[in-house]
Amino acid sequence: KIAWLQCVGSRDQQHDYCSSICCMYATKEAVLARQRDPEAECHIFMMDERTFNKEYNAYFIRSRDLYGVRYTRCRISNLREDPLTHDLFIRYQDERGQLHQERFDLVVLSVGSEPPLQAVALAQELGIALNEHGFCLTGKFTPVETNRPGIFVAGAFSSPKEIAETVAEASAAAACCMELLADVAGTETRPPAYPPERDVSGEPPRVGLFLCRCGREIAGTVDTSAVAAYARTLPDVVYVEEIEYACIGESPARIRQAVLEQGLNRVVVAACSPRTHEAFFQNVLRQAGLNPYLLEMVNLRSQCAWAHRDSPEAATRQARELVRVAAARARKLEAVRRTPVGVAKRALVIGGGIAGINAALTIAAAGYPVTLVERSEVLGGHVRALYSTAEGADPQAYLFSLVHQVLQEPRITVYTDSELVRHEGFVGNFRSTIEVHRSDPSRRHRVEVEHGVTIVATGGQEFHGSVYLLGQHERVMTQQELEHLILVNPGRVAQMNTVVMVQCVRPPDAPYDYCSRICCTNTVKNALRIRRLNPKARIYILYKDLITYGFREQYYTEARRQGVIFVRYDEENPPQVRALDGRLEVQVTDLSLGETLRLYPDALALSMSIEPDPSTARLSEILGVPLSPEGFFMEAHIKLRPIDFLREGIFLCGMAHYPKFIEEAIAQAQGAAGRALTILSRDVLEVGGVAAVVDPAKCVGCLTCVRVCPFDVPVIDPTRTGVGGLQGAAYIEPGRCQGCGTCTGECPAKAIQLTLYRDEQIIVPELATLGAWLPEEREG
Repeated sequence: KIAWLQCVGSRDQQHDYCSSICCMYATKEAVLARQRDPEAECHIFMMDERTFNKEYNAYFIRSRDLYGVRYTRCRISNLREDPLTHDLFIRYQDERGQLHQERFDLVVLSVGSEPPLQAVALAQELGIALNEHGFCLTGKFTPVETNRPGIFVAGAFSSPKEIAETVAEASAAAACCMELLADVAGTETRPPAYPPERDVSGEPPRVGLFLCRCGREIAGTVDTSAVAAYARTLPDVVYVEEIEYACIGESPARIRQAVLEQGLNRVVVAACSPRTHEAFFQNVLRQAGLNPYLLEMVNLRSQCAWAHRDSPEAATRQARELVRVAAARARKLEAVRRTPVGVAKRALVIGGGIAGINAALTIAAAGYPVTLVERSEVLGGHVRALYSTAEGADPQAYLFSLVHQVLQEPRITVYTDSELVRHEGFVGNFRSTIEVHRSDPSRRHRVEVEHGVTIVATGGQEFHGSVYLLGQHERVMTQQELEHLILVNPGRVAQMNTVVMVQCVRPPDAPYDYCSRICCTNTVKNALRIRRLNPKARIYILYKDLITYGFREQYYTEARRQGVIFVRYDEENPPQVRALDGRLEVQVTDLSLGETLRLYPDALALSMSIEPDPSTARLSEILGVPLSPEGFFMEAHIKLRPIDFLREGIFLCGMAHYPKFIEEAIAQAQGAAGRALTILSRDVLEVGGVAAVVDPAKCVGCLTCVRVCPFDVPVIDPTRTGVGGLQGAAYIEPGRCQGCGTCTGECPAKAIQLTLYRDEQIIVPELATLGAWLPEEREG
């Protein structure tokens, strides 16, 4: 039995902030524990379940419903150890007020984040301002800038945050540096020099095998010496070497030297995952004069050492088998050429909200032209309806300044009342069609734009529906409407004696439940503003989990101090609202009291969920990029590539990615601009490599590849001749192909082959006997 105690060193009197990552961290660990030991009992004690990031709520639900992880909302009252058995006992009161004492074998503390002492010392030396918690101080609208011009900050030193936000901020900080260095960009760049590539097409295979021990990470389980001895017996393997760490120190130089001295023309590296190390070792081959695609990798760490950590014998047997097949495949490898293409030095930004404008300004400041497209007739997006922030900043003044900058910037061409209707090409060479003045038939026309990169920043919108009498009763409004009312008619708000606010209002038929991140903080912000207008007002906030992560926790604390009443309701039993004789009645079951409360508010404010922009689904088809289960655009990797699409050259930011605060949207927009600048700053790109190739002489034009490609790459080219003189055969643009091989496997005519994975390269005799050493299953 394992217990997790949340908020240890967070959300307390000494640390009035939320560390943001702990809830998901504990949930993930509990799921992993259950996966490794289905008999394990996992119990998480928490204040709120703050799984507020993209796809996190779905993971939380799976942990609870599929893996049986228990969640109890409380602060434990006692933790003690039995001196005889060393068992740990936790005493706590559940949400129904019942006292419990439970025994555990292990208690895990989810400790909060603090700024590193060394970073604090460095900040003091550099004169960088810190906030009251010791983290780097940044502005609401300048999330990666410090108080010192030219010094930027990224990651958890500015506030606790998770991996995806850290990656985006790192790119944003780099983009800000590019702005400052725009006048001297590229003046000190020295492209890597490679020796002439050796033509090995007429040579018999000479395979070199390099086994990485990776310290004890691999060699602690796999007998690499035994694997090396076995590899020396394999056909065409002329050189075998064990290396302690193949990717660091002098090891790359040793590999290059062996290639040259032994005349190797194929290389097998048995080490870590090719997902993380293949590009590195391909570069080593280029430095040795070999084509980078003459490399085959074996994942000894994940597939052998980690998979059989408790069985070194099995790990070693599997390593021998994988090395045997890799050596056989290496003998069939051939050089693959990538095609150099020029780069169109322009960016296309789709969406004219805070994110889109910031992305456009960042790229323009770095010296490149931008085309900015906005569907509505004015710029500003979601922020046009936002009049204040919890921190006290003025988003309208910021937006006015931002729009003025973008309209005055000569490098930016702005099209409002316009939308993208066609997008084709590949990274560095896109061609798009924009329909301008789409709502005015007399002025409507189309514009063609050639550009090297595309940034999607189409934003999101509040859900509007007939829930809780919204649109049917004058006292029912959204939080956004309440914020506007506070601005334009504070006298009316000051006369409100009772205000009820309901969180997590979403469509009744919504297929997917997710957290919109910004609603709880906006609700607390409005509650505090009402209290300032009427200190005697009774304000009730009805919530499932209160999500005020990071430094926003202090506003939650202040609201409680000022007497705002927070009532948690069960998602299976949400509040009920009805009109009685002209007034409103709200019924809600308070889980803490176990009683039904009846409230009669002067105003009922609803926190509506944030939905994707209506154009999202159609735009995903035009761009050939996927959507997430929540309906927002799906990034290439939720953690490591949060602002990239799988389709190279297209980037993502703002609420098009997922609901977020202004500063988060700005950081992500600058990060997307930074990623785009890595392409725009180059004169030539190499495209192709591992890509599907269609043999038109075998193509029957059946459209199978067109239908199954997850990236919408194959097309029927009417200028190509197929089987029997058929006019029109499939064509796959090498620059767009992701090399997944789906079309290759599905083509009924076998007209498609995947470079580097042609039939004769993967259907080797050694593969047929893979796993033959495994013992047969015994019956019974």
